[in-house]
Amino acid sequence: MPGLTLYDNPTSSNALKVRFLLAELGLDYERVEVPLARPRPDWYLALNPVGGIPTLVDGELVLPESNTILRYLAAREGRNDLYPDDLAARARVDRLLDTWSTFVRPALFPLERACGLFGEHDEAAASRALEQLDPVLDAVERLVADNGTMTGAFTIADVCVAPTLFRSAKLELPIDWTRRPRLAAVREAVTGRASFAAAGPVR
Repeated sequence: MPGLTLYDNPTSSNALKVRFLLAELGLDYERVEVPLARPRPDWYLALNPVGGIPTLVDGELVLPESNTILRYLAAREGRNDLYPDDLAARARVDRLLDTWSTFVRPALFPLERACGLFGEHDEAAASRALEQLDPVLDAVERLVADNGTMTGAFTIADVCVAPTLFRSAKLELPIDWTRRPRLAAVREAVTGRASFAAAGPVR
């Protein structure tokens, strides 16, 4: 079987989630670093015209979009514990993958930025961002299982949320986790896995 190549950047949270899963699966792969600055290099745009990071290459398959890569790798390795065959169980995983990426991440990024993700702190902006973020996290807290996982068992939904939850601690975001004990338990569980450490989290 041809080797895997991951085009990523060490500081990309989307790339980190893929490295986390690759480590969880015990897969070897080659890494090619892509600069974060835009416009992205022509050689990378030739591979992925949209320019998002990461992109996985598996033989002739060129696959961008981190959540798509998570689904693909789990299915490729026959890991139905990580991405269930049962349609109802799979739908629960997909729901949380998509909710996190389309609902939580856009709401959380302004707080990350205001709290120094790019080196500058803005207290006023952080206060405004937190006001917008709080109801989003409260809503997701109601969707999360109460056993330290997103869906009741460790799946690619947990892999998906790990980088964001790790960054929330790294940046010391002013989020009241006592109001979200389920999400707090997920953060402790995923960031404590050996495979997450092996993925090389930076921020």
